Amino acid sequence: MFSKEDAKQLREEFWDQFKELSARRRARRRLPGNWMLTHTGIKALNLRFHVDRKVAQVGIDLETRNMDKRIELYEKLEALKKLLEEAMEAPMNWELDYVRENGKSVSRIYLQKENIDIYNKETWSRAHQFMYENMMKLESFYREYNDYLKYGPQQIEK
Repeated sequence: MFSKEDAKQLREEFWDQFKELSARRRARRRLPGNWMLTHTGIKALNLRFHVDRKVAQVGIDLETRNMDKRIELYEKLEALKKLLEEAMEAPMNWELDYVRENGKSVSRIYLQKENIDIYNKETWSRAHQFMYENMMKLESFYREYNDYLKYGPQQIEK
């Protein structure tokens, strides 16, 4: 094992490398250097990366204490399930009540890659590749369907 400080340094190095890799690749595609993540235009909907000792995840978190709003957004995404999974080129995990490590309950729709360890540098390139490729797909999907998610079908048709 390693100390808390060593663990913190490894996490920071992991994310710094990923940020650098992402910025270079996104610049080649003439995209902004930063990911959309919390800047979706919908307060309760965030695009997320998660990496721990077992997995890397890319997905959507619905974060609001207003359960009606959370369920409404979740149902809108469920209505787009086939399109989302086609865009992601894989079936996704759908959890209306996902409990994070900190105990916070959110709704999460995500893909994950097993056998990733944020503290094992040998797994980093696989994690970075998985995260980059899938967040690119997720951002593209979100841009295409954000009006539907914001306003619903009745508002778009007008």
